[in-house]
Amino acid sequence: MSKQSEAKEQQGYEPKPRPATCRTCAHYKSDITEEKGAFGGTWVKETNCRCSIGGFAVKKAARCKLHEYRIEA
Repeated sequence: MSKQSEAKEQQGYEPKPRPATCRTCAHYKSDITEEKGAFGGTWVKETNCRCSIGGFAVKKAARCKLHEYRIEA
């Protein structure tokens, strides 16, 4: 291992960090429906964006102290 890679590993360097926002949180819930488009295609509509802990409406780019990353499968 080079000095640079050792330093990166020691410091926990992340080249593509995941933002800690409501959208990446395990407690983020929303309703997703597929809508018909004007020219025959479809698009995904996301509504009712909520926090499952407090039950209040949230914005995707917001965050709180209770953020927990969603586990990606």
